[in-house]
Amino acid sequence: MLNYKEYIYAVYQEGSFSKAAQKLYVSQPWLSSVVKKVEQEIKTPIFDRSTTPISLTPAGQYYIQQVEKVMNIEEDMRAHFAQLNSQETKLHIGSSMFFCTYVLPRLFQEFREENPQITLTLTEGGSASMAEKLLSHKLDFFLEAEPLQTNEKIQSVAWCMEEIVLAVPARFPINKQLSQYGYSFDELLKRNEPGQKKPAVPLAAFRDEPFLLLQTGNDSYQRSMQLCEHAGFTPKVSVFLTQMMTAFYLVCEGQGVSFLRSTIPEYVAPTESIIFYQLDDPIATRAIYLSSLKQHTNPVQQKLLDFMWNHSLLRAIPSTLEHK
Repeated sequence: MLNYKEYIYAVYQEGSFSKAAQKLYVSQPWLSSVVKKVEQEIKTPIFDRSTTPISLTPAGQYYIQQVEKVMNIEEDMRAHFAQLNSQETKLHIGSSMFFCTYVLPRLFQEFREENPQITLTLTEGGSASMAEKLLSHKLDFFLEAEPLQTNEKIQSVAWCMEEIVLAVPARFPINKQLSQYGYSFDELLKRNEPGQKKPAVPLAAFRDEPFLLLQTGNDSYQRSMQLCEHAGFTPKVSVFLTQMMTAFYLVCEGQGVSFLRSTIPEYVAPTESIIFYQLDDPIATRAIYLSSLKQHTNPVQQKLLDFMWNHSLLRAIPSTLEHK
């Protein structure tokens, strides 16, 4: 009954016998005969061939669900025995440039000391490409502000929280008008100490300043536009960027103002070129999500998961978002 499950699953994924045949490097007539053979064996159709693309019958839906369970078990077995036969085990983690360059190397230093037999590989990328790599087992985990909700096989759980602040070139005249709100580099790092907190800045005061934003489709872009909308204006964007660290350095050079994660000063050299402002808007606080496949957690992956849940470097997670 399950002897040809990979072929039937390919037809299900592609929604077409011809596309599945091309993917599998087999002829379409042979593939059709295989599917028909299985349908005869279970005495009911798996595919509704009257639709375009072809769809599953109720019996086909059940068949695919069971096939996925079997494939998951097989993958778990392969990973388990691969681990038993290897003295060195590799884990692949994907994230943005900021996390791969600044946060994760420091975070994983202790993990590597405790687990010298495990090699960690960091891969930079966006959510779409990371979801594809997770599903193809090229990644074990993905860490970023955007939860991967594109596939039911992927789970995204809030790992910690971070704050979005406004960064303004120190030489901009507007800083003198808003001096009671602004933080220097060192002041921002100490803002949560007693007596160091300043009031949130009225964001509308920056309506005429040039903004540096990340490109559309990015969580930071969406939040930036919403923050400005809530403040009653549309930002005058001078440059769209792909990386937040690029925005940070352009602010240092006086190119414009930008919304940045407040943790950046923890990882870069101090500078007097920027003034930071906190924002009084709920969307200026966001979760950082750890994404992985819902199944296939082998002992090595579980070691890293346990380590991650015990090491949050940004801010404490509210009780509603705690890992369970």
